[in-house]
Amino acid sequence: MFLPSVVMNATLPKKPQKVLPNTSKCSSSKKWCFLAPLLMVFTSLLSAISLANSLSKQSLQSIDIIQDKKGFIWLATTNGLIRNDSKNNIVFNSNNKDWPLPFNWINDIELITDDKLLLATETHQLWLFDTNTGNADPLNADIDSNSVYQALEHQGMYYLNANNKLYKFNPLLQETQLIADNTQIDFLLHTKQHIYIANSEGVFTLVDNGLVLIEAGKTTAISAAETRLIIAKDNELITFTDNQKRTSIEVKNAITSVTPSNDMLSLFTIDIKGVINQYHLSDLIEIPHNYPKIPATFVKKSFHDSSGVLWVLSNLGINKVTQSIAKNIPKIFDVRFNAIALTVHQKNLILGSYGGGLGSLTEHSKFLPKDINNQFSEHGKIITDLYSYGDNVYIATFDGLWQFDSIKQTVERVNFPNNNQLLLSMKYKDGALYLATNENGVIKFNIATQQIDYHILGESLSSSEVIDSLPLSDNKLWVATPTGINIVDTKDKSVTKINSFGENKVIALLEYQEKVFVSTKGDGFFIFNLAGELLSHFAKNITFGYMSFINGEIWISGRPGLYRLNPDTYQLNLVANTEQFTFAKKPVLLNNKVYASHYGGVVEVPLLIEDKVQTKTFISKTIVSGKAILLCDVINIDSANDIVTLELASLDFRPGQDKQFKYQINGGYWNDINGSQLTLTGLSSGEYHIEIMSTNSLGQWNDYKAYADIKVSYPWYWHPNSQIFYVMIIISIIILTFWLLYLRSRSINNIHKALNDELSNQSQATSIVRRKLMTIQTLITASTEKQNETVCPEQDNHQAQSLIRECLEELLTQSSHVAPSSLSGSSLTVALPYLADYFQKRYHVLISLHLDFEDQDVRYDLQSAIYRIIYEAILAAIINDNSGVFEVRVNISNEKIWLKVTNNEQSFAQFNSKINFEMAMYYIRQVANKFNASFHTYDNQENGSEIILAIPLRKINYPSNH
Repeated sequence: MFLPSVVMNATLPKKPQKVLPNTSKCSSSKKWCFLAPLLMVFTSLLSAISLANSLSKQSLQSIDIIQDKKGFIWLATTNGLIRNDSKNNIVFNSNNKDWPLPFNWINDIELITDDKLLLATETHQLWLFDTNTGNADPLNADIDSNSVYQALEHQGMYYLNANNKLYKFNPLLQETQLIADNTQIDFLLHTKQHIYIANSEGVFTLVDNGLVLIEAGKTTAISAAETRLIIAKDNELITFTDNQKRTSIEVKNAITSVTPSNDMLSLFTIDIKGVINQYHLSDLIEIPHNYPKIPATFVKKSFHDSSGVLWVLSNLGINKVTQSIAKNIPKIFDVRFNAIALTVHQKNLILGSYGGGLGSLTEHSKFLPKDINNQFSEHGKIITDLYSYGDNVYIATFDGLWQFDSIKQTVERVNFPNNNQLLLSMKYKDGALYLATNENGVIKFNIATQQIDYHILGESLSSSEVIDSLPLSDNKLWVATPTGINIVDTKDKSVTKINSFGENKVIALLEYQEKVFVSTKGDGFFIFNLAGELLSHFAKNITFGYMSFINGEIWISGRPGLYRLNPDTYQLNLVANTEQFTFAKKPVLLNNKVYASHYGGVVEVPLLIEDKVQTKTFISKTIVSGKAILLCDVINIDSANDIVTLELASLDFRPGQDKQFKYQINGGYWNDINGSQLTLTGLSSGEYHIEIMSTNSLGQWNDYKAYADIKVSYPWYWHPNSQIFYVMIIISIIILTFWLLYLRSRSINNIHKALNDELSNQSQATSIVRRKLMTIQTLITASTEKQNETVCPEQDNHQAQSLIRECLEELLTQSSHVAPSSLSGSSLTVALPYLADYFQKRYHVLISLHLDFEDQDVRYDLQSAIYRIIYEAILAAIINDNSGVFEVRVNISNEKIWLKVTNNEQSFAQFNSKINFEMAMYYIRQVANKFNASFHTYDNQENGSEIILAIPLRKINYPSNH
């Protein structure tokens, strides 16, 4: 027996479907527990018959269903055109403000291209609907009725059924042709090559604008699949190919509906008893399947979509029927609370009831004695957990630990002190059972010795109630309590508490590869390392129960649903069509099938799970600041104040988990979306590329993604073109600035050079003139004295005139000589005498040299520096003072070369002034720093000054800082 709940309810445009109540709760009377479901089914059948009689023929023709290339389901109803995305509906009719239509009643829809629908309406003839924009345009067919009951597109032409007349409409030429008049048309359909109509007389094909009978007799159902026509009549199923090859088989019951599969390789039929059958389209060989039986009713149309859902449009409404690999086996004990614990013992499935003792899945099983439950105490029949070990099955109950001996076929209480406590669960490890008590901690029971090894009292835990326990290596015991998890060191009895669960209770613990998986009531899954550090938290807002490790996966009892978790990737999958059951205890494995108990029985699931179904993800609707847009890939908004809402859809129409969505912007991190709406606001100007992923109905992430591009406009002053203009202006300004600075620097350099030359020349000329005028003054003074003595020497006058002439020439003539300011390749011993002679001739000063070194003992760069120091110091003294006598001493001592320059005035004493700046002094100090020299100036009391430098002969290498 397959799951009765795989027939899901969808929105019916006309009449709602009644949902059968769940039979998980029943009275204590076993009689009523079994009669209640039968009475409900019988009531449902009576209701279906009454609904069928109340529907008119016209209303039956007003419902149709198709799926477009994107994956959306479209329904034609008397209240408009409905688009369904598996969760939300958009109704296109006269009341829709965003996408209004001038009509409501739609009789038929046909997908003619990837994004166009041909609509046959009751009041407005024929329309062409764009599924991308929601806009509809009328087709001006020249027919004598406003009602079109059926329409199709074939080889570029539209064929219409209106008032028992068949028309052909050419959309390019806008011409209408009447093909058949006064012809009853119950069905109008086509294959790739032919057009067919069916009525009470039989099935006809259109040949040269005439109807040719190909199958006589009234059809009960008809459909078409590419090159094949499918016909059902009486107890016969028939197919015709386009070349008129006929194939037929006999069926048990009359067929009320037929439809091809989504892949066009097979077909589905529904008979008058609600039985669904599947056949190969090519040879009509029956195919086994897992679609359940549906309530027997009149079926208007059936349709098989891309996710494997079989849609049934009937007088009960719209049902979605899906395959189920899970087989439900009802099992109801005569108890108020039908929770069932499971274990496998000697290849037998044993059930433990919450009040009814032990039991088997089938009444005919002889593994358990008939009177076995008479051996339990009254509270011992309330079983919370089972564990098979050797020849015994250990039973955790409300009255302590019991055991079933399969050899003796007896049940007895395990013999250890105080074995009457309420046990909630038990775990096995290394020959011991760890018993979780309701109000007294955890007990370790040694199976071999049949004794208690230790007892972790409830006083030492965060709560005395223990829901589950998990023994690990290194004497660690994880204990789940209502207030969190305690990690107990069983040696020293120390307790570490993990309080990460808020108000949600921990239900079960499981260890896998040094990780602890924790299921909770209402807050999903937590994963910790053995130290108690949180590694992951997912599947929030889902209630999980107990779990088992089976075939490399963790199988979890959910409330509702049965789940499989990959412990390596954390991929959580719902087992299809189990979401209608509330599971209680941990699943078990028997004969390559997983058994999980729920409150109405046991579900059997094969280990070979169906392949993953890849479904498409779409942005179903976009709302930009209150304006709705259908299927918009590029969204243009004016400012950051606009609000963009994206309504998302995962086009998997199977029942199951709520779809999950996540998104990323411009290749960034993936972010979870709460629900199926993504709202974005406050986006700064620019372009944003958004990618969206979704899960299918089983919780598996799809490979298909949805994409959207949002372009936020820039202000006029910050448009990209404006930004380019601004950048060009800035670059131009920078280039112009650098060019002006370059020209300015060249000008300053030239001015500086001219000023230096002028200053040097004028300073030197002034110094020379001053000295010569002082000589003249001396001569005149001497001449005056001689005149007083009545003596006028002719020689002094001649000399004075000569000096005056030289001064005038010096002032009028630009200095064209080159001062010997550097060695220019010479050695120090050669250059210094020349320099002394130059100063003597040029400035009339006396320089005495005392050189006590050899040129080869002093490297050339040091000789050049010493020469320049002597030159700058003497020149500065000549220009700035009246110094006339200089003494230069250079000698080597203590691996240093010593330089001493002395003059007869206070020129060198001014070099230490903090106020007066002297370029010669600046240069001397720079050279001293370069060669690590010591430098001093002295003011001699005997009307003179001197400079002393001591320069190391060896280069000093300083260690670099690392």
